[in-house]
Amino acid sequence: MESPHFTMSAQMALNAHLHLIKVMPKKLSLMIASLGPIEIPHRYGDDPRDGLVGVVIGQQVSAQAARAIRERVFTSFASREALYAAAQRGQLDAHGLSKAKQKTIQFISLLSDIKFSQWQNLAYPQRLTEMTQVPGIGPWTVAMWSMFVCQDPDCWSDGDLILRTRMDGLAQEAQINRQQMLRQAEPYRTYLALYLWTFKDQLPRESTTP
Repeated sequence: MESPHFTMSAQMALNAHLHLIKVMPKKLSLMIASLGPIEIPHRYGDDPRDGLVGVVIGQQVSAQAARAIRERVFTSFASREALYAAAQRGQLDAHGLSKAKQKTIQFISLLSDIKFSQWQNLAYPQRLTEMTQVPGIGPWTVAMWSMFVCQDPDCWSDGDLILRTRMDGLAQEAQINRQQMLRQAEPYRTYLALYLWTFKDQLPRESTTP
């Protein structure tokens, strides 16, 4: 018997799938229809603190490099307590992290569990405002944490190069305002992002021709 969590996740994916087929430009709509519903993966795990650290590690590096560094960081210590104690002592130099990222992880390690619960319970715009007040955490980081840890169905990141360029390309091709497209995708912008990442090599980029 399927768990309630799986049922809710699958139903949300189906709802998003049907909605996006209706509102997206024809080319993307057909591609979404061909793929079927896709669920939001727990890409950074379920623990909100570990997940935020994982997203921070992935900032501005390739996906492959980020995975390698995350694995190195999280497997080099006997426990999460040991990892965060080392972060607070500034002892992560040997793990491929920049000084800026080490400082951000140090700050994250000092946050209370209550703070993470508060962030998770906020609507995305409020979460974005509050979390970007933390040193080293920008809009991209909040978006990825919201999507893949909080499982928020309606997030978007213009700071992600693939999402921005593919969205701009689709808008130009369909002669539609990109902000209108994003509004039409609500309340399933996270799922739109998942489809755009999946189809990134088959979608137009923004034209650079004058």
